[in-house]
Amino acid sequence: MMNRNSLATFILLGLNVFAFVWTALGSESLMMNSQLDVLAILHAGANLNPFTLGGEPWRIIMSMFLHFGIFHLLVNMFALYSMGRMLEPEVGPVRFLMVYFFCGIASGLFSLLFNVYTISAGASGALFGLYGYRLGAELIGNFRDRKGLNAVVINFIIFVVINAFITTQFSVDIAGHIGGCIAGLFLAVLQHKLGLLRRKRDLAIVLVLIPFSLFALPKDQLYYYRIFQRVLKAERYTNQLYRNKLTDFQIKDSLVAIVPEWDSIGRSLHALQRIPSELRADTANLANYVKLRRLEATFRIALIEHESYVYLDSLEIVDKEFDGILPFQYSLNYSPPEAEAEETKTTEDPGPALETRRVFYDAAWKEIEDPSASVYYRIGSIDSLGRWQGQVYDYYRNGSIQMKGKYLDGMKNGVFLYYSERGRYASAGRYVKEDAVGKWESYHWNGALETEVYYNNGAFTKSVMDSLGNAQVVNGKGKAVSWHPNGQIAEEGSYYDGRREGDWFGFHEDGKPYYHELYRDNRLVHGVSEDKDGKRYVYDQLSQYPFPVTGMKAFNEYLNKNRRVPDSLKNESGIVKVIFNVGVDGSIWDFVVIKSLSLAHDQEAIRLIEKGPSWRPGLLHGHIKRPSQGYVEVIF
Repeated sequence: MMNRNSLATFILLGLNVFAFVWTALGSESLMMNSQLDVLAILHAGANLNPFTLGGEPWRIIMSMFLHFGIFHLLVNMFALYSMGRMLEPEVGPVRFLMVYFFCGIASGLFSLLFNVYTISAGASGALFGLYGYRLGAELIGNFRDRKGLNAVVINFIIFVVINAFITTQFSVDIAGHIGGCIAGLFLAVLQHKLGLLRRKRDLAIVLVLIPFSLFALPKDQLYYYRIFQRVLKAERYTNQLYRNKLTDFQIKDSLVAIVPEWDSIGRSLHALQRIPSELRADTANLANYVKLRRLEATFRIALIEHESYVYLDSLEIVDKEFDGILPFQYSLNYSPPEAEAEETKTTEDPGPALETRRVFYDAAWKEIEDPSASVYYRIGSIDSLGRWQGQVYDYYRNGSIQMKGKYLDGMKNGVFLYYSERGRYASAGRYVKEDAVGKWESYHWNGALETEVYYNNGAFTKSVMDSLGNAQVVNGKGKAVSWHPNGQIAEEGSYYDGRREGDWFGFHEDGKPYYHELYRDNRLVHGVSEDKDGKRYVYDQLSQYPFPVTGMKAFNEYLNKNRRVPDSLKNESGIVKVIFNVGVDGSIWDFVVIKSLSLAHDQEAIRLIEKGPSWRPGLLHGHIKRPSQGYVEVIF
């Protein structure tokens, strides 16, 4: 049966249990120790500096009735029951409640003042206050019951030991505990030593006024928290851009809108007048993070605006700097984790297993075994079929980068950046399954932009510049001139509507005529060249491409005569398209299937080409053999 002398104690017990049941209904477990449970308690009313000082002062009361799990509740309720049964009959239920709330509010104020972003909840602060109040009263001598004093001391020691154990298991508000205890001792001294606040009315007035001290507390954590929330908001906005199906220019316009916000956040960080010592490292870290996010947005804007993939290198540098940012000690994201997008079904074929490889090549990009004889080497991932997959890096023999690009099933498929041995850009653009698409840029030896060519059902040369940056071709029209290192003109000709048109002339380094070529709509119609020895060559467009030495008709007859596939696949018909390298000596290698029929058909197509007639490489100006890319369609 409830003792009327302990009515306030049982009311407090009931309120705490009710609040626990209310929060436990939506929790993951009664221990409430998961991130989601802690966040749920925070949003239910736990005490946290930027929340309480940011316009929610009611938290300083509400937090006294919330607990982090059943164990936390049971320890505090046992202490409340024990202390209440001893103290309430001595002071009466009304004064007991006022002492309880006075100590609990003081505990919350101490927590706000001395903690840095600690989520505080529980009756512990008020209970430490009750123990402090009772101990103070006993020591001052108003209560003569020494047995009672011994019981208080023993219970207090047990309570402290249990809370010390809880501290090792969970994040416990020690400042709040100390503050509550000090508030209890202080109140005991005022009442029982100095004779102040003895009347309930006086204590009630103080109890009403004490929460107003919230307005006097420093707002440094609140100001930093608000800046941090702006960072999170800007970050979520930016990340959402890439989840939505927006065009590049829609993304660019959105990024242009967010850059001023990154600038404003940076200014707000620098304008902080007082930074708690615990936050100084995080503040410097956050300022660096904001600077990098602004830089990242700026580079992405430039990439889209100029359609220049060289900015990917700048973004790569920014990404590496992001990796160097230390974890924040106080990550102030108190929102529940966003629901992740539905993952791809695990039943889908994960694809062939990948193996990281380093492969060495000679000057013609033919694979060799001897690293000492290599001119280039490649690092990337190869699947079980020997195809390059994902990001691939090519290097010159000295270790400087030659190319960065992405492959899909052995085909160039993504952005490619090429570099000269000087470490400058050579060209940059994008492939889709071996086809150049969009804007491609090429660069002079000194890193200056040379050409801008757009690929879309053909090539459109928009701009040509000399090595000093002077425009020669603008918007597809103009005369392009290039020079030999000794200053002699090497080539000159006109572009019309982005294509080579009319007569183009080439010259040897000594100034003598080299070739005269006629173009129509970017196609070589006719060419005549004369090498340094005076030998003359006549050629047309076909000479530019590799060709079976027996001729295309005889090559197709060879394919039709020698095709063989397993009987089980003979009813399958279709075309296998293969590309491959053709060296200056006519050798062929590095076969890539760009249109597949089946693995058996693909392998048979490669076998036919590999074992078939020899190839003649492509010829530059009718006589200079150059490495080329062959193309064959095998019909089954």
